[in-house]
Formats: sequence, structure tokens, C-alpha cells
Amino acid sequence: MRILFLIEVLFVLLSLSPFDLFAGFERREVGARQRAIGGAFVGLSDDVWSIYYNPAGLSDIKHLQVSVFYSPQTFGLSELSNGALAGMVPTNFGNFGLGITNYGFDLYRELALSASYSKKISEIRFGLNLNYQNVNMRNYGSTGVVGFDVGFLISVHHQVKIGLAATNVNAPSIGANDEQLARTFSVGVSYIPIQELSLMLDYVKEMKQPASPRFGFEYWLIESVAFRAGISDEPTSYSTGIGVRYSMIEVDYAFYTHQEFGLTHQATILFSFDDEE
Repeated sequence: MRILFLIEVLFVLLSLSPFDLFAGFERREVGARQRAIGGAFVGLSDDVWSIYYNPAGLSDIKHLQVSVFYSPQTFGLSELSNGALAGMVPTNFGNFGLGITNYGFDLYRELALSASYSKKISEIRFGLNLNYQNVNMRNYGSTGVVGFDVGFLISVHHQVKIGLAATNVNAPSIGANDEQLARTFSVGVSYIPIQELSLMLDYVKEMKQPASPRFGFEYWLIESVAFRAGISDEPTSYSTGIGVRYSMIEVDYAFYTHQEFGLTHQATILFSFDDEE
């Protein structure tokens, strides 16, 4: 499968003229916790990885957070390596975040830098991302573009939140053919019936692509151990994982399927610095 996949990748790349290829940056889930719940995070958005799902969620975080996500061989292919670093800091003027993602290998690589701002007003949170996205292909050079994301998170009940998010709202285009980057619109609902259990449902629609419904849940078996599972469609994927929290450190692991590529796993480590620490 690896050889056939690489042949397919090389065929596609070689069939492109210079800079025709720069229409990448499709939506990819980062964060093992988020991957374990099927990517249904728009309506929950309660940690630093909200930057990539719904930046409005950053406003609810009370302490400095830093997290690292890495998938060195997604589906056993180093060419699909995916890594990210995210951090956020709360202030009296709102919360600020910064994220960096890296995808690909020597022949083709995508690098994105995101700066985020989020503010809570009453029960409504607002978030904004400013993204610089760069694509580099060996022997063809590189190019970059700036895009904007927006998000809202609304508490309609002390147990229910509704999230709305949109990516690349300024319709940025890239490359010689001015191809637009993927524009995604998402709506999500989170319901927390008891303190230990969270239920999430998202509906994600990318322009010119089929809609992707997603469902996931998170249950804290004990104070320091969580079990998670989820399902998403387009493409169909089943996922599960665990989280282990000790003091200021949380380690998350996800295991999920792809209808064509099979099984893979990912991991994240998150640091949350309380005031006294």
C-alpha cells in the first residue's frame, strides 16, 4: 500500500505545473483529545487547541496553557507527518493564542502560523485567528497567503454551549492560478449532563465538499483518567482514546480508522500552569 500511495502522490505532483499545487491546507484535526472524540470540538472548545476548531473557546481558559501534538507516521507514512505547537495566555484585555502547524515531507510541505484573540462578553465569546500559510515544493519554490478565521461560543444553559466557526472568511487565494484555500463552516453543540461526562455533536461543511457530521463523548472514569470515543463521516472514521492528567500535565492518546488508509494513532502533551505554579 505504501508503494502504491507514493506512486499516486508523485504522479499528482509531477502532473502539476509550478504553483498550481498551492491549494492545500485542507482541514486537519490536531490534538489527540480532539481526534479521539471524532473532531467534534467546535461546541466544546475548552483547551488551547480551540485555536484550530473555534478560537472563541480560548476566552474561557483561566491559566497559561502550552501543548505539543505530533504524528510522525500517520497511517505508517512519514510523508504524511503532522505536528503542531500551541500556546495561550489569559490577560485582562482578553486571551491571546499562538499556534504553529507543520505537515508533509521534503518534497512537499505546508507550514502555518496562527495568532489568536478571544474575548468573553456576558455569555457570548468571540474569537479571531490571523493565519499565515506557506507551501513549499522542492524545485518549484514556495508561496504564502494570509487568511482569517472567526468563531463564536454561546452558553444557552449552564450545561449546553453552541459554537459557530468559519475558516478563511476572507477567501484567500494562492498560487499562479489564484486557487482559493478551503473555506469551512462549522456548528457544534456540547452538552454536559454531569460533571464527568461531555457529549459533543458537530456539523462541518467545506465549500464544494460534502458535509461532515461528527459525534463524540468524553467520560472521566476517575479524576485523572478519561475515556473518549467518536465517529465522523466524509470520510467515515471511528476513533477512541484516553487522557491521563497529573498535576499540571495531561497526556492524551488517540487511535482512529480511515476507510481507505486503515488505522493510525496520535499523541499530545498539554501543560496547564495554575497561578500558584
